[in-house]
Amino acid sequence: MNRREFVQTLSWGSLAILYGKDAVATPLRFNTIYSIRCLGDVRGPRYLDGRTGNGTVGLVEGLVKPFSGTKWMLRNLGNGMVGFECRGDVNGPRWLDGRTAEGTVGLAPNINPPFSGTRWQIIEIPGGVNLKCMGAIEGPRWLDGRTGNGTVGLAKTTDPPFTGTKWEIKQYPVCFDEPCPLP
Repeated sequence: MNRREFVQTLSWGSLAILYGKDAVATPLRFNTIYSIRCLGDVRGPRYLDGRTGNGTVGLVEGLVKPFSGTKWMLRNLGNGMVGFECRGDVNGPRWLDGRTAEGTVGLAPNINPPFSGTRWQIIEIPGGVNLKCMGAIEGPRWLDGRTGNGTVGLAKTTDPPFTGTKWEIKQYPVCFDEPCPLP
């Protein structure tokens, strides 16, 4: 293990992705592509989809074409912060951006000011993770998948009624449900 890998391992501590109650947790790795699935209890689309053509974010039913925005590169932004870079096929903004002033989520063109909402903390919880936006403006901070209508926003808390604040992150193109339709 080289020095860089060692430092990255130390910076993550016990952070891991969870594959379910019977599986072993696997550490997340920077510069690796993941899919992010909402574990909310309302039926509907679940996969986080960045729409680079218009800078929006929503939820889609599966990891199939034309949804190339379901691929997210995990980036190390330092000081325990991460960024999610959308790997969609269309040119446009790519960074998952929590807009804490309005409680909305979209894509930003870069991670520099004024886009402080592109910094996230991944918080491990039983059966998944919470994604906390570290934007500079006070407001809602928890990534919330609204599976009933396929939208995404920020919630003030991870407590009910915000069941869409629990997420599962898996390396792409590993499937969440079998059989797996690959793009």
